Amino acid sequence: MAIPSSILRVLKRRPLSYTVLIVFVLDRSLSMSEPKTYDHRSKWEHLVELVERLVQRLARSNMAPVFRVGYVWFSDDVQTVRSGNSLYYPVTEDNPALQIFRESLKENKPYGMTAMADALASVREIVEEYIRDETLPSEKYVTVFLFTDGKETKRTPEDVVEEAEKLTNETAEKLRQLNPRNRLGLATIALGLDADRETLRAIASFLRDAQRKVLEERGLLEIVDPPYHEKMFIDAPRDDKITKEWEEAVRRFVERLSETAVY
Repeated sequence: MAIPSSILRVLKRRPLSYTVLIVFVLDRSLSMSEPKTYDHRSKWEHLVELVERLVQRLARSNMAPVFRVGYVWFSDDVQTVRSGNSLYYPVTEDNPALQIFRESLKENKPYGMTAMADALASVREIVEEYIRDETLPSEKYVTVFLFTDGKETKRTPEDVVEEAEKLTNETAEKLRQLNPRNRLGLATIALGLDADRETLRAIASFLRDAQRKVLEERGLLEIVDPPYHEKMFIDAPRDDKITKEWEEAVRRFVERLSETAVY
């Protein structure tokens, strides 16, 4: 049953008791310009559209006031999207998170290789700033979504694993020290068969039972970490081509994990 708009306005004015940080880590390497998609647009264009729709969906969610969204682009180098002193943005009112993402597109067209380890190091900086942010409640949840179609080229796969472990262990522990309820999850999505899918699965966090149940109820568990369905990992689309159905399933996967971060 839909919640009346008058009640939603009250909910949006109510003081926050917790927040959820979503960080999108986005591959802009040259291979992302390949048109391996159902409509022959580039993978980069599809990724941009996917993120835009997700951020718009977060803004329409009943949970909209709790969300903060940050972005890290990577290829040869890494760019953390900043606006003033901010590294993450709300989705309410004029949806600053969406506006700032769109502004970042001018400087983040596909080129170069794949500095995935450095990108994960930059995510830790965003999360640690979030931990220090005293304008937000101490109850804080984080989900990181890493999208890539490639393999680490600047450092090594072992460095990718090491940076991911720093994020999901050391940084997550700082989060828990702030409030024992706090949690951090890392989800990985392979955008092509050339992606280092073994490493992406290795660094992905395990699904919690409640999350697995929600994904199963939504008919999404089949595409999540097949055949085990244990981790926050989505393998590359079959035949190395992004289909409309696969793209929609990924969007719903990200939505569900964002909304169940507190479960």
